[in-house]
Amino acid sequence: MKVLTLFFILALLIVGCEATPPTAVPTVPPTAVPTAIPQPTQAPTNTALPPTPTLAPTNTLPPPTNTPIPASPTATATNTRIPVTRVPTVAATPTATEIALKFPAPQLIEPTAGDTRTTSNDLVLRWQPVGALGTNECYLVTVRVTNQADGEYGEQSFIAQDTCNDGGDAPLSFTISKRAPAPDYAGLVAIATAKSPSTNFRVSWNVTVVENNGADPNQPDPSQFVPLSPTSETFKFDLLG
Repeated sequence: MKVLTLFFILALLIVGCEATPPTAVPTVPPTAVPTAIPQPTQAPTNTALPPTPTLAPTNTLPPPTNTPIPASPTATATNTRIPVTRVPTVAATPTATEIALKFPAPQLIEPTAGDTRTTSNDLVLRWQPVGALGTNECYLVTVRVTNQADGEYGEQSFIAQDTCNDGGDAPLSFTISKRAPAPDYAGLVAIATAKSPSTNFRVSWNVTVVENNGADPNQPDPSQFVPLSPTSETFKFDLLG
């Protein structure tokens, strides 16, 4: 049944087509469509490039670098023995302590120029005090006996112990005996006549205030007393014997 139906439809279609004149279909002129024609690929050519200008070399200073300075070698202490030179030891010479003069020069009284004494007598020397003396402050008496025949002389200083720490109230005196014990002038006469015997002598004497630092009164060492006054004027008189 279905088959018959299909044949019937087909027959109708065929009859219809033959009865209806065909409609003219306008012909569309062909349109030229540009077609991109691929161009053949050219092989790359080695095109010579112009030479690159060469830059003149420039003196480019290298950047400063902190170059380590080698440290100076540290000296290593060594125990080097220094040769010892032995220097002879010089004995220290005792010197008197300098003290400012605190008294004026003593004023002598007698004997003086024009006076005469004999070798049979003790010599008594007299002078004025300079004031009150302190502890260990004394008068130093210096006597010289000169042989007038040849000029030879003997000289000796004495510390007048009886005058130490004197109050300065009255004239002072010092006695030099004609012979030992000291203080005496017999030894001075002997020295003066050692070359030429004589009986004609000249006696000179003066006085100084000193600080006695333990000196022997009859042979005082100059290093053991210190002057405290200028030396007095020197008096001279004749000594016959």
